[in-house]
Amino acid sequence: MKSLDEIGTAHQTDKASQFSRTYAKPHDYLRHVERFFEPMRDKEVELLEIGCGGGESVRTWLEYFPKAHVYSVDIVHSTNPWNTPNSNVHERYTFIQGNQSDPGFWQELTKTHHLEFDIIIDDGSHISSDIMTTFNSLWAHLKRGGFYEIEDLNAANEAKIWLERLSGAIHGSNSALDSIYFSRELCVMRKK
Repeated sequence: MKSLDEIGTAHQTDKASQFSRTYAKPHDYLRHVERFFEPMRDKEVELLEIGCGGGESVRTWLEYFPKAHVYSVDIVHSTNPWNTPNSNVHERYTFIQGNQSDPGFWQELTKTHHLEFDIIIDDGSHISSDIMTTFNSLWAHLKRGGFYEIEDLNAANEAKIWLERLSGAIHGSNSALDSIYFSRELCVMRKK
């Protein structure tokens, strides 16, 4: 069975440890997150990724989680089949066009689709205020035991400070945050 990183490398997502395109560097996130995602691999996972691009990571998630439904949100749309609304590019995939900086968009999305997610991945704008708005809008819609991943933190200084403060909440008795994991440019939180 292929590892998450092997699948990501084959689909040429920059989340993998190897990436041949010249416009970005390989981030090597998949090696870190597989330890969290592997127990869910054969389950009916509901996964939301903010930031679709050309669909490289979407294809990675669809292959790694064979029973998952993957949702992707991006402000950019209709530049390829993976970010085109109603393209029906894959039976377990739904693209939704929207702006992650708009709390009203998130409210409407979660109300309309009545979704709770097992995994939420923020690979969107990488702007600190957008990261915090998205987290504050979606944390309540993450299932117990679910994972919330934020990528490319090198570009988001305020978000890094906010996450460091948030990590202190683990010690509070009323916190819904079970654990928080940091690696280079990456944060993964688990909900109690």
